[in-house]
Amino acid sequence: MKIAYFGYDPLFPCLEVFLKQGHELTVIYTGESSPFSNKVIQFASKNNVELCFGKPILAEMQTLLEQGVELFFSAEYPFRIPIPADLEYAINVHPTLLPEGRGMTPLPQLILKQSIYAGITLHKLNNKFDAGDILLQKPISLDEDETFDSLSGKIFQQTPDLLFTLLSDLDGYYQNSQAQSEGSYWPSITQEQQTLDWQQSTAQLLTTLRAFGSLGTYANIAGKACVITSANGKGYQHDYSAGQVLLNNEQHITIATIDGELCIPKISLLWR
Repeated sequence: MKIAYFGYDPLFPCLEVFLKQGHELTVIYTGESSPFSNKVIQFASKNNVELCFGKPILAEMQTLLEQGVELFFSAEYPFRIPIPADLEYAINVHPTLLPEGRGMTPLPQLILKQSIYAGITLHKLNNKFDAGDILLQKPISLDEDETFDSLSGKIFQQTPDLLFTLLSDLDGYYQNSQAQSEGSYWPSITQEQQTLDWQQSTAQLLTTLRAFGSLGTYANIAGKACVITSANGKGYQHDYSAGQVLLNNEQHITIATIDGELCIPKISLLWR
């Protein structure tokens, strides 16, 4: 089967699944070289697969169909993919248990407040984001100290196995797909949600930091804007003002919270 792949690095092992199953990757749509697309680009170069960096348009998709492409597969691809009417298979990967958690940035939301919907859904791709019939799902349990990066890792590790299962009986899963119920759409994360509020408890601040991980969490320290990717915290009673700098040395900066402190490694802090 000829396949057109749309995706970035977070789920690039899916490419290997298609090769191991004996399928042909005709083209890969991804982004220009960056930390988010380099692995996909290297895979394409190694396996002589055509690369496209522009947003897909219907005329190009129709040409792929005429070239014999039977499956469009989307994995962590942010742009709308026009689907030709005669395409046999079109599939998307979504990192929640649809129909709950439609939207572009569900992972932080899962950690912040919606952990029961963590999982992987393979569903039919249509012209409406995250709305196609469900083909196959797998729930994911969140650990107490789950972070954006550890949850991303679970999805990275488990999606290829789910794809392998789907490909083992693609026609069967396609014919027995389940239409989505009303479900829910989660709006994109706002900068306010991604910003530390020193009037929150230490536990709340740490949850926010876990929810964004390497994406970075915005903060204001002593009047200066910064981005933080990790920190440690502890609770205790004190008379400091929330947001006050308690310690600033070569390794760490420690900030008072309303009920304790947050210790931020300098390596995890970027001044803006």
